[in-house]
Amino acid sequence: MRVSDREKLVFTKNIAVMIRASIPLAQAMKSQAEQATNPIFRAILRESAHDIEAGQKFSFALEKYPRVFSGFYVHVVRAAEKAGTLEHNLEYLAEHIEANMVFKKTLASALIYPAFIMSAIAAVGVLFGYSVLPTITELLLSFDVEPPLATKIVLFALLGFQRYGVVILLGIIAAVLSTYVYIQTPQGTDFFTRILLHLPVLGGIFRRVYLAQSAKILGTLLKSGVPIHESLAILADSMENATFRDAIRRIVPEVLKGNPISPFLQKKLFPPLYVQMIEVGEKSASMEKNLDFLAAFYQKEVDHSMKNILSLLEPVLLIIVGVAVLLLALAILGPIYQTIGDI
Repeated sequence: MRVSDREKLVFTKNIAVMIRASIPLAQAMKSQAEQATNPIFRAILRESAHDIEAGQKFSFALEKYPRVFSGFYVHVVRAAEKAGTLEHNLEYLAEHIEANMVFKKTLASALIYPAFIMSAIAAVGVLFGYSVLPTITELLLSFDVEPPLATKIVLFALLGFQRYGVVILLGIIAAVLSTYVYIQTPQGTDFFTRILLHLPVLGGIFRRVYLAQSAKILGTLLKSGVPIHESLAILADSMENATFRDAIRRIVPEVLKGNPISPFLQKKLFPPLYVQMIEVGEKSASMEKNLDFLAAFYQKEVDHSMKNILSLLEPVLLIIVGVAVLLLALAILGPIYQTIGDI
């Protein structure tokens, strides 16, 4: 069992509220542990509360669980401990987690709908193929009539599935499992995230997602008082996409030399608006404000693109369903009309 984003969101929001109400942190952690329904998360919170009571800082207590609390989460908490703004930084973290959850939910909705429609089409096709077409084929053969092309194609596919269906299913299952296991490895995750940027239509959306994510994380870290070079290093480690991660890591040595960020942003990844806003922020000491603008701008772009995709899916799927129905009709009714015509 893993700790979900929703559990971390509820925990982060509740801790921020309890700290604002002047409840001691250890007591707040114990309270959240008692309310947690996930046994793994409950054990983590109890252990963290014990560490805090023993004198450890909140960030050090969370740092022991990197699979639950990311490096970004821990560093934002650590910066807040230094600046005395823990409740505000926890609110930033809650907003960040919630934005990621909304995007994942929207993306899942966009993918589940066409997957359901295609599965339904396949199921109907198989049902008709197994229940109707064999009878029609026998009828045609009894009249010595050659089936139409559409019927031949469907029958060929069904015959192949009848003979090698088990092998095909096992092959599909093995391919899916192998891909899943590979994606869980660091190399597989990096490869997969790099591929995302090159997908048709979705590649541009994922790019804007990572642009919004980078601006939000960097802005949050700078607001928390984390130095710019350290913020960039944390940002690189926090990026899910390997291409963005590598591009940001290459900027850190340049910043340590005293150079600005904007000249070293890769033009293929970071559009002119992003680069210009960073450059203006560096010159006018308004980096945090400009990063907030970029995060909001690209998030709106993502939301707009996802809505467009969802609105386009309906007519596209209707066309696919219409073509599938037409093929089935030709495969089933075509032989009947042909037989009647020959008689």
